Amino acid sequence: MRVLILDSQNQNTLAIVRHLGKQGHYVAVVGSKLLSLSFYSKFINRKLVFPDLKEDPQLYVESLLNEIQSNSYDVLLPVGFKSYQLCSEFQDEIKKHTKLTVTSFENIKLASDKSKTYDLANELNIPYPKIYPILTLQDFDKSQFEFPLVIKAPFESGKNIVEYASSLSDAKRIFLHMQSSLNGISPLVQQYIKGDGYGFFAFYVDGKCANYFMHHRIREYPVTGGASVCAESYFNLELRQLGIKILDHLRWEGVAMVEFKRDEISGKFNLMEINPKFWGSLELAIKAGVDFPSYLIDEKTNIDINLISPHYKNIIFQWILNGELFHFLERPTALSKIIRTLPKSYKDLKWSDFKPNIFQFINIFIHYYKKLRN
Repeated sequence: MRVLILDSQNQNTLAIVRHLGKQGHYVAVVGSKLLSLSFYSKFINRKLVFPDLKEDPQLYVESLLNEIQSNSYDVLLPVGFKSYQLCSEFQDEIKKHTKLTVTSFENIKLASDKSKTYDLANELNIPYPKIYPILTLQDFDKSQFEFPLVIKAPFESGKNIVEYASSLSDAKRIFLHMQSSLNGISPLVQQYIKGDGYGFFAFYVDGKCANYFMHHRIREYPVTGGASVCAESYFNLELRQLGIKILDHLRWEGVAMVEFKRDEISGKFNLMEINPKFWGSLELAIKAGVDFPSYLIDEKTNIDINLISPHYKNIIFQWILNGELFHFLERPTALSKIIRTLPKSYKDLKWSDFKPNIFQFINIFIHYYKKLRN
């Protein structure tokens, strides 16, 4: 198969490139910067530099359509949120030239809007964190809060914009700063759910679940709540039912992640978001035996989703350089736990394809340089 993959800079793109390349597929990768992780994998056959999608989406679309019209590709795989959004919007035109499996543009818009996502959760009677009616700074003085509070962007922007406030003064300061960075749009002020993160991941064909996977986050970065840096395979019947209930209602198509937090007091799974794309911890699912990238290529999924027991391996995965290391630097007391996990986990360091890992190492310094500037 000739596969064109977008978002060369993403860590999960590298996982897809390596996986499909090992299977013998012809892999072409699109990025906007030459210093992108996947560009330096030995498993790519062609690298393409397009205009930056965030800066000039129209030119990006033109470049993409020109590429798939001029060259023969069997499948197009978007990876990041912005590229999924774009491919969903222009899927009719794209499908004239190559195979593309994405959900509807309406579903993408709903998933990217936190308020609409929680409206859906309310309609389906699915627990979610309480939202406080804060639109202006003055509204803080009219409400009663339980701290800490979560303050985050009300929409998906392709990056995680979220902060935590432990006092009213903190909340006002964070709200004002975030509102300014969002060009005057008020961020969402939400109840903090204390507990671990869980994910339900699925592949849908014609509105029906064809395969699924679940994980439990062991460690995250930022440590207060963020992307997985260490996670394990997981199975819970209630979690599966909640994830399927949401995606069935939306008649989903392609891949999706439904993220939950389990309240450590009530034990309830609270919906955090619907991620309408490939997720950061994809490599864990692949290693556990749920081959989501290949499903998008051939759709040969014959799993009986009514099985009570999981159909994937119980494993642990660690993302080392741009994951566990960041977690350790923010929480040094976690070092012993990180070390104890190493002998029994799979890892994203690949000595047989080490060049991308060099760029991951360089990115550590870039990350902290940007952090210091902010």
